[in-house]
Amino acid sequence: MSPVFRTLPLIIAVLVPISAYAQSNAAQPAPRRDWADRYLARLDPDRKGFVTLQDAERFASAQFDRLDRNRDGVVDHDEFVASTKRSLDRASETRKAQVQRSLDRRETLFKTLDQHGDGKLTKDEYLAGTRQHFTEIDVKKSGMVTADDLRQAHRGL
Repeated sequence: MSPVFRTLPLIIAVLVPISAYAQSNAAQPAPRRDWADRYLARLDPDRKGFVTLQDAERFASAQFDRLDRNRDGVVDHDEFVASTKRSLDRASETRKAQVQRSLDRRETLFKTLDQHGDGKLTKDEYLAGTRQHFTEIDVKKSGMVTADDLRQAHRGL
């Protein structure tokens, strides 16, 4: 028997466990993130895994500034729904119904946030809505909202 054939079982005996170990420690694909994980990631740039009220207010303040296109310190109804209306105009026929529902939700949200009923949102009104929403989601009163809290609040709607 040739020396190669005599050492082949030894080589296989050594390499198989190494191969199995490498496969078990191979990078596993990241689990697919759902809407709550993606939403939390937008609010949690430090990747803490939770959002505080201060994080939510900071995000809402920046969002208000983006919505206030004419920089007059208030967001009127047209500014509030403009991006969703543009999305509706560009949407394919299969997505139009979904975007229309989104527009309807934006309309309802605007009416809810507009405490004075004057058709304009101030930053204070916008942030007050953020605080109220945060408090509703933080049912454990921990001062932190996680992706699981978001999912739970969504189930309660």
